[in-house]
Amino acid sequence: MVVARAAEEAPERVGRVVFVDALVPLPGELVATINSRPRRDTGDLAYGPSWEETQANGFRGLSPELQAWARPRYTRHPRLPVDEPVDLQRFWSLPWRADVLRCTQGSLPPEAHQRRTAERLGATYEEIDAGHYVMLSHPDELARYLTTRG
Repeated sequence: MVVARAAEEAPERVGRVVFVDALVPLPGELVATINSRPRRDTGDLAYGPSWEETQANGFRGLSPELQAWARPRYTRHPRLPVDEPVDLQRFWSLPWRADVLRCTQGSLPPEAHQRRTAERLGATYEEIDAGHYVMLSHPDELARYLTTRG
């Protein structure tokens, strides 16, 4: 969502948008709907595992060194951007050169959503056998992917 919002603010400065395991809602669409979950409690400002849970269990599958680096940097996500309808009307109305890379080890965002994004944008669609933190678990493969985009 961040990439799409930033791109629509300055489309003349964007040569290509690349969505890596990303959500790109249609205008008015809720992330909760895309991810098949209820909306979060409106009293919560942020969501995600607590800092303590993350220190104990976060970033599984990464090397111990990467876990030690990533865990202290963890913060919860703000609730409002993912629980309110997103207005990306301008983004979806503009032509983009785009790529979508789905990380297959996670279930969210769903494969169908990422394929829909690629189809609607006329984007390339590829998959990588990685989790959502692909930039940590597969940095070389991700760098190759990003640098080979035309």
